[in-house]
Amino acid sequence: MKKTFLIMGTASAALFLAACGAPARTSGGQAELPATSNETQQYTCPMHPHYISTDPDGTCPICGMDLVPAKKAQEPAGTKGEILYYKHPMGKPDTSPVPKKDSMGMDYIPVYADDTGSGVAVSPEMIQTMGIRTAPAETRDFSRVLRAFGTVETDERLENVTVSRLEGWIEDLAVNAEGDTVRPGSLLYRIYSPDLIAAQRDYLNSFKIGNEARIASVRQRLRSLGMQNAAIDLLTETRQVIERVPVYAEAGGTVAELQIRNGDYVKPGTPILRLQSYADVWVIASVPESDLPLVETGMPAELDFPSAPDAPGEGRIDYIYPTIDPNTRTANVRIEVDNASGYLRPGAYADISLNIGGRPRLSVPSEAILLGGEGARVVIAKGNGRFSGRAVQTGISADGRTEILSGLESGEVVVASGQFLLDSEANLKEGLSKLEAPEARPAGPETPLSDIPMDYETLAEINHFTDMALYFHEALTDAYDIDPLFVDPALALAPVLRDRYANTKLAPVINASQTALAAARNSVGNEDLTTQLAKLVEALKPWLLEGAPQHYRDAGLALYRDRATDRHWLQEAGTPANPYSDDGEEQIGWPDPMAGMPMNADRGAPGVNQASER
Repeated sequence: MKKTFLIMGTASAALFLAACGAPARTSGGQAELPATSNETQQYTCPMHPHYISTDPDGTCPICGMDLVPAKKAQEPAGTKGEILYYKHPMGKPDTSPVPKKDSMGMDYIPVYADDTGSGVAVSPEMIQTMGIRTAPAETRDFSRVLRAFGTVETDERLENVTVSRLEGWIEDLAVNAEGDTVRPGSLLYRIYSPDLIAAQRDYLNSFKIGNEARIASVRQRLRSLGMQNAAIDLLTETRQVIERVPVYAEAGGTVAELQIRNGDYVKPGTPILRLQSYADVWVIASVPESDLPLVETGMPAELDFPSAPDAPGEGRIDYIYPTIDPNTRTANVRIEVDNASGYLRPGAYADISLNIGGRPRLSVPSEAILLGGEGARVVIAKGNGRFSGRAVQTGISADGRTEILSGLESGEVVVASGQFLLDSEANLKEGLSKLEAPEARPAGPETPLSDIPMDYETLAEINHFTDMALYFHEALTDAYDIDPLFVDPALALAPVLRDRYANTKLAPVINASQTALAAARNSVGNEDLTTQLAKLVEALKPWLLEGAPQHYRDAGLALYRDRATDRHWLQEAGTPANPYSDDGEEQIGWPDPMAGMPMNADRGAPGVNQASER
């Protein structure tokens, strides 16, 4: 049976784009829409069921496996126990509709209707034993009433301080004690100041001279010394020196602090009194740290004051303080309250009710969320004992549920408890990786790339990086822009492969390739893409020449070096197309790492060299 690999040449690039659900590009860079068909029968890849095609003789563009008939919409792929096809026992990308043997006499393994799909299959008995419990993703109202306490405090915006601006003696003090009410424009005190008297005489002399500029200058000097406009206007009208200059209140309020008495001597900067208006007050509430994400500025609050039952019963959150008390684990929230009636007094206790989280949110039980190095994940229950993991983006949590911002749709069922395996409440992600990944032989930092254990599916995943090198080369030589969406599948595989082959020589290859792909995805213009193509192929060179050279040689690829820049590129064998310069190129020959090595068909998971067999 014909075996194919995902090679991003012109024709296969179009197949790759179609598989991603986007219009393919021709060599001229123009988009072509995929052809429609009236056939109802569709075909899919047994290993990648998301790929759908109407070509009965087609192959999967991801792993190269021949396609098999796909189940029709809303119909099962077959009754439980029905044989769908036969697959190679060593995992090679080869299937058959009838029983058969391979060239070494190994029988193909039947694949049953209940064995297909992605994820992990668990028997009903094991589901019951593990205590697996599921719950649907639902849109629920997160609103609830949060009770808090607080105290009434003065509104600092309504505080006014009077300070002396000149040197002299206080006389006729009109405010006698704290608590006196002061109205705007009312007399506060009079002051006797020799400096101010001299300035007044200079001002009156300027009128005799008649110089308008001098009059304006001396008038400004009087203001600077602290003489108010009302007193200056009186001086201008009477043309008589005011020995004891009156000082009027510029704002109203209640005297909160009085620091002078009649006869006191003051200097510039001496505090006189502090006025505080209680027309508005603040209620400072303490909100638990866990509820803080649900509190927003502008949110209404219901208030109850035991000492002032007739006070206004509502306010609005004006400010959320940026710090949290480490002792109480609460944060302060400021609520602005109208106190025109004067019932509320600073220091009074307030009982506060906040209606928080008041909008519907898609959510799942909080225990269904698994947190790891790659973010939050949930396990989807797909029915018939099948489960698969999925990355999600989470929002706020409240009342045992967590908001899902993306990654799930309403009605999808997730595993809420009984997360697999071996140990009670063991980490599900680790359990899934143990169930899904084949048992691999040990590989360490000194293991040669050609000896790192690898199956055909993993080799197909690594081929995503070489495919991107072919794709970038084709985009440069055929003069069209790459689509960043086509780079995402390879970028998504990078962390999976890096974790799988950590502490091996393959890890730096994956890291460097991921860096080049991420930069190429955001590249602007051919010059950026050319640079990233060179970096990507340079990162892949150890794998190409030491890891699986025979695989890529048999796949019909060629590795070239630009003579002028010493940069490399990968393309389908044939006439070289240099994306770097016109100064010529040199083809790099594929080495044969299998020379002199015996073949052993009974090895466990096929290695790289086995994967190169045709």
